Amino acid sequence: MAQNIDQVIEELDAVVAWSIQHGEPAGLFAAMYRQVTLRVRDGIANGDFDDGPRMDRFDTVFAIRYLEALRQHRRGERCSFVWSVVFDASARLRPMQHLFLGMGAHIGFDLPIAAAQVGGPNTEALGRDFERINDILFSLIDGMQEVLDNHNPWMAGLDKLGGRVDEWVAAKALQRMRIQAWNRAVELARLRGERLRVARRMLELRVAGTGRLIRHPIPGLPRISPKEPNLAVLIDDLNRVALQH
Repeated sequence: MAQNIDQVIEELDAVVAWSIQHGEPAGLFAAMYRQVTLRVRDGIANGDFDDGPRMDRFDTVFAIRYLEALRQHRRGERCSFVWSVVFDASARLRPMQHLFLGMGAHIGFDLPIAAAQVGGPNTEALGRDFERINDILFSLIDGMQEVLDNHNPWMAGLDKLGGRVDEWVAAKALQRMRIQAWNRAVELARLRGERLRVARRMLELRVAGTGRLIRHPIPGLPRISPKEPNLAVLIDDLNRVALQH
């Protein structure tokens, strides 16, 4: 299990490599998540955060929740309900749906739990560094959009018609998700014992319910099979965004 952000990146490297080799949709979120983590590591090294060691610990605790759920799923063991909704999603889903499923589970469920766990009674002191992650996410949106457009002419056409509207919508959606995650983190940090267990369970059911809505295949769009080579290329391209933007 990863002990720091460098080891998190090593584990994400392995997930991405495995997904490219097997053409698995799980690699779409892993590749995107790796890009964000690379930028966070750079930010820690550059002194961009108020508390670099705390951010390293926070990022590690946060990532472990996803990585452990993925390990459990691969071993055929029971993982959290939130992540089972993601991992059991049909291969018929569009890449954007797979990305939103992963983001929804990790930001909606794992993020508030990790923030409350690392911050503890002083969770609110984590707020400024938490917000700095928003800037990292927003800085990668254009690169992710470009990669997705290159692999889907239909989406590229809509992107040209819409101009910057879709990027603005994506940024607003991410911002809203993270604001909600932060508010829940502050709430969870104040709870103990049975009240905390119940609050976590209610959060899990709520986020999983949203995921089940997202994972319904969109009628009329071409099927993406996990065995198609272009999915492996798409994952590989997403995995290079942080180096190019």
